[in-house]
Amino acid sequence: MATDIIINGRFLTQGITGVQRYARELLPAFDALLDHRPELRVRLLTPPIDAGIVPTLRNICHEMVGRRQGHAWEQLDLPRHVKSATLFCPGNTAPIASLLGRTRVVVTVHDLSYRYFPEAYSRSFKLLYNRLIPLIMRRADRVITVSQSERRAILEHYPFADERLIAIQNGGLPTGIAEQTPDPAGDPTVLYVGSLSKRKNFPGMLTAAVRLARTRGTRFVFIGSVPQGLIETLSSVPDDLREHINFAGQVNDWGKLLEAYRSAHCFLFPSFYEASPLPPIEAMGCGCPVIAGDIPSLRERCGDAAHYCDPNDVDGIVTAVEAVLDDPVHASALRAAGYAQAQRYSWHHCAKATLEAIVGTGD
Repeated sequence: MATDIIINGRFLTQGITGVQRYARELLPAFDALLDHRPELRVRLLTPPIDAGIVPTLRNICHEMVGRRQGHAWEQLDLPRHVKSATLFCPGNTAPIASLLGRTRVVVTVHDLSYRYFPEAYSRSFKLLYNRLIPLIMRRADRVITVSQSERRAILEHYPFADERLIAIQNGGLPTGIAEQTPDPAGDPTVLYVGSLSKRKNFPGMLTAAVRLARTRGTRFVFIGSVPQGLIETLSSVPDDLREHINFAGQVNDWGKLLEAYRSAHCFLFPSFYEASPLPPIEAMGCGCPVIAGDIPSLRERCGDAAHYCDPNDVDGIVTAVEAVLDDPVHASALRAAGYAQAQRYSWHHCAKATLEAIVGTGD
């Protein structure tokens, strides 16, 4: 008997952050797995979009349904087309009607950052999530999150979800991109990739960058979008150091990203809070030594392949960068350990475990 699965494709209409990247990587990985799963019939439902946005898929059928966009499409149009299929929602939210009805629903809740850093989110966003996430935790047939650390954190708020909440780590480098050979040259360069937000410790990184640029001439490259509230922080960089601190903005071109990873002397990621971040593993897969914040999720994700520092201590961040830049033997050891750690993660394995979680919802 065939099993019908519908993927909530709203993510294809959104800007690309870690959540959308997760869904975009799972989609072709699911499609490849279906070569050997003829009993599964999978459809991708989206709002009306340019067909060119949807990747070429062999086994997954794409259908545009409804007339709305955004949350309205997800809440009003999508549930009308699910019927008896299992609905998989990879981006934190799901239709209330499906959750309250008889539809089998599987949702990936990546993290609860909106609870821990409320100042980083709009009032409407928090209102929506404060209603939807508890409902998902109580009503979804299965909830996936992206690390054991995040699973423990979620259960502190929703202990009743214990039996339905599972952890599946994200993949690493995009499917089809092999490990890269590093090619750092010129002045020592430190790279960061991710949103330039307070929870990512951007103010602390910037303070460390200014200090290291002043005392050592170290160059920093920050790749990522800047929240409105931190634009003023960027202007605090002294005029004489602006050539040393480069804000490259959001970069979605993988050729440019790989070049940035390969050319950096180390990768800095002293975040206060993460669930299963992609950039540290991407850096490792490109042979770039990683400096990470000493928090449980990064320990889980990076293992023994990173140089850890206290994200609350700017002096410690500076010392960690100096330790990697000044010790080629240490940097080389981190590079070798990073390659081994990156090999542990693939979108194929993530998709396989996720597909089994979706299919097993009715067990």
